[in-house]
Amino acid sequence: MHGPPANVGQPRQASLETASDGVDRIPKQLENGVVYHSAEFELGALLCACGCGHKVMLLVPDGHQVIADNGLATVTPSISALDAPCKSHYFITRGDVDWFPAFSAVQAKAIMRQQIERHARNDIKRRTWWQWTRQNAAKSNQLAKVMGWPIGRSRRK
Repeated sequence: MHGPPANVGQPRQASLETASDGVDRIPKQLENGVVYHSAEFELGALLCACGCGHKVMLLVPDGHQVIADNGLATVTPSISALDAPCKSHYFITRGDVDWFPAFSAVQAKAIMRQQIERHARNDIKRRTWWQWTRQNAAKSNQLAKVMGWPIGRSRRK
């Protein structure tokens, strides 16, 4: 049976290493006990600490932070493997895994629904490249008017 050990709150794995500074991309094959972090793609990944083999993906700027401290990983906030059969829930602090009770299927479904709704709200707030360009062009025109600079293309005679 997978999931947190019977002695909940005690670390199951002695330590989890981190490859946070050296990983450009998350590898397809993950190693047990390693927390991967790609700053370029703002992602983190690890195999579930319970040993079930489930690949846990972390959206770093949106929800999680991965810190390397002398080669040991700290991930905040807690990791909830809601889409895994184990439904594990744990913290990783300086490589130690602190377990919390697994979520029920009903709890996992509700939490996942809330996360999806939050992501959808955040995506609506984000502007497209074209919206960003138009807004900044408008700001540039306002500044040009205040400063008395010519606006638009210069015309040569």
